[in-house]
Amino acid sequence: MTAVLAERRRDLELLASERWDLLVVGGGITGSGILLDAASRGLRAALVERDDYAVGTSGRSSRLIHGGLRYLEQFRISLVREALAERRRLLRLAPHLVRLEPFLFPIYGGPLTRPFFDAGLTLYDLLGAASDGGRHRHLSIDEALDSTPVLRRERLRGAFVYHDGQEDDARYTLAVARTARDRGALPLTKVVATRPIERDGRIAGATVRDELTRIEFDVLAERVVDATGVWSGRADGPFPGAADAARIRPSRGTHLVVARDRIPSAHGLTLRIPGRVCFLVPWPDRWVIGTTDLDDDGPPDRPTPSTGEVDEILRNVNATLDIDLTRSDLVGAYTGLRPLAADPGGRPGSTVKASREHRIRTDPNGLVRIGGGKYTTYRVMAAQTVDAAIGTDLARSRPSATEELTLLGAAPRVELDALAARLATETGMDPVGMRRLVDRHGTEATDVVALGRELDLLRQLAPDISQLEVEVVRAVRSEGALTLDDVLSRRTRLAQERADRGASILPRVADLMAAELGWSDDDRAAATADYLTAAHREYDVPAPAR
Repeated sequence: MTAVLAERRRDLELLASERWDLLVVGGGITGSGILLDAASRGLRAALVERDDYAVGTSGRSSRLIHGGLRYLEQFRISLVREALAERRRLLRLAPHLVRLEPFLFPIYGGPLTRPFFDAGLTLYDLLGAASDGGRHRHLSIDEALDSTPVLRRERLRGAFVYHDGQEDDARYTLAVARTARDRGALPLTKVVATRPIERDGRIAGATVRDELTRIEFDVLAERVVDATGVWSGRADGPFPGAADAARIRPSRGTHLVVARDRIPSAHGLTLRIPGRVCFLVPWPDRWVIGTTDLDDDGPPDRPTPSTGEVDEILRNVNATLDIDLTRSDLVGAYTGLRPLAADPGGRPGSTVKASREHRIRTDPNGLVRIGGGKYTTYRVMAAQTVDAAIGTDLARSRPSATEELTLLGAAPRVELDALAARLATETGMDPVGMRRLVDRHGTEATDVVALGRELDLLRQLAPDISQLEVEVVRAVRSEGALTLDDVLSRRTRLAQERADRGASILPRVADLMAAELGWSDDDRAAATADYLTAAHREYDVPAPAR
């Protein structure tokens, strides 16, 4: 048994032997945030996740930490104010993972269009956007075209530039879970909750199964939180619920991935489309473009993009940008399901107008369920969920401490930039690649480089890939990765960024993981085949309709 698997076995034994103050089921940003919040209060807390951190919605977002500018048109002022306050906080708590990016908002229409959107952006500034990103500014038509020369000129009234936060959603979730572990919590992936444990009509834990060994055992806890998102309340989920116990309305959000040089623009883009907006979010060497917003009644596990959604996004982008973007330009696509909190009594209207507020419910047996919300406000959601789980008296004596709790790897941006420059000088490696390494790992980049030197793995996985070989080993040893999908889809994001889904580097990645996890040749071959099949299904662009 390898050192990694031996440590995991010890964790499983601890999970089974202790009675926990709080058991969280679900390893997305909400569940991970709840785990960290509980740990910040000194509670003994554990988390089980059936697959991997951020494998669902939390790793398939628009990769934005934003206030929700479009919600102002729906008069959701309090939601925008709260989200902007949290944006400001997360920029401080995790500056290696969250940064401000300028976005260009081109204005089309009649003479009243500009003052209408100017008023909206002014309100956005007043609600908190200006406090960290500065006030928005107006660009003339010529200035807008200088910034983004592919803007269509017809009825163009100029543009506005404003700022919002951009993040690596999967690595952010991972950082939250790892920070919780660093503070004494126990998060475990590849452990599925199969059914609740009740004693005298009260929730008392959950029966779980280790997916690696298929061994089933009970985990006892004083309080249990269902943070399974779109799985909450489903008959095939861990905690089936009555019709109104945890009403979740899944909404599909599909994104396209495009090479950066295909769309020339000095800024990210916020494009006004019928009823909502479409974002072009800057990503290293790529654009992430989306999103759709449609009801979904299908199986929630690993959704895939549809032909219609791809067509919709291409149509919306080409309507504003004179680029004739086609499927041949796309590197990949991905889909996430938003766990919107549905209104009691049905699901009228479009998901675009459905509330992004979160809802916390407590079942008669004491199970606490959390649904809805925005990635940006996960910390507030987590604190309120733990409050609900432990009760008013204990919440008062043990308040949340996450408002000022920095995540692992955090440091002021100026220090992170200096670290990247120093590591580039010391290693003789590309400064841009080292900056990206620091953006992924923060101050822990020093540990990554040291491990790379120790193992002679301080090399890029390929000449056109900034990720290093040592990051694969680091993902297994320190970041909980147990499969090729864990590494390529969420620790490095190469599954979405590479048109071949990472097939060209897969043999090397598999070799590195096999050494850490004790895979036989047969294990390695099976893992490779399974990964490629799943990655092509999840991230390839679907063919056009006939």
